Amino acid sequence: MPDPDPSPHWRVGALSTATGLTVRTLHHYNQIGLLTPAGRSGGGHRLYSADDVRRLMIIVILRRAGLGLAEIKRVLDRDEVDVAALIERQTKDLESALIDTVAFGRRLREAPIEELSRDPTRVRELINWVQPNPITAQPVVFLVYADVELAHRTLIEMFGFGPGVIARGDDGSVGYAELSGPIGNIRLHGPRPGLSAPDPAAEPSAMTVVGVADVAAHFDRAVRAGATIERPLRTLFGAREYLAFDHEHHLWCFQQELPAGP
Repeated sequence: MPDPDPSPHWRVGALSTATGLTVRTLHHYNQIGLLTPAGRSGGGHRLYSADDVRRLMIIVILRRAGLGLAEIKRVLDRDEVDVAALIERQTKDLESALIDTVAFGRRLREAPIEELSRDPTRVRELINWVQPNPITAQPVVFLVYADVELAHRTLIEMFGFGPGVIARGDDGSVGYAELSGPIGNIRLHGPRPGLSAPDPAAEPSAMTVVGVADVAAHFDRAVRAGATIERPLRTLFGAREYLAFDHEHHLWCFQQELPAGP
């Protein structure tokens, strides 16, 4: 009698428990042909192999990189997938978009809209800055900190973000980390050419806006954790909000939408 197959296999419930992905998500991946287990148990249940888990791991990585499911399927349907090269390309695209946005902000500070609007031909200048591609994925918040590890710890304590990935170099230093929150994935990077942490002596050039369930409680937490309050709680345009600087002078706005009046 032949020996049983020694390679590991998982039913959908076991794989869900092991990975933290819901059974519904795994079923959806199967339905769209993204991850279809070929194995079957004696009772007819689908079984995921080690190769299926490897494919699932690549799917999770590419989702974290901002790719949509259809694009991931196209990538995985190729003969070979260089995940590291793909992520590096995504990172460079994100950095290029950030640099372009920062440059656009500087351009508007040099020539405000009130000045540009005096000459209709300058509308062309603004159009040339606008990317023609439609947005197909949730925006990613990308922030630069001088000390990424400290920023990761501080933002969790100060503003209640959820912990995420921390990437350490060979020397133990942290150059990249992630947080989770109501606005999606927040990526923290160390300084690099063309990108630097805010200058505390300069006026802020950007602000990250986050919706919260209880802005008063959030405000109290931020104050206790040492946030620098730029503007205390106030009601504006149907929302209760406050503005605060974190420890490296990034400006944050936390808002709670108020119920509409009668």
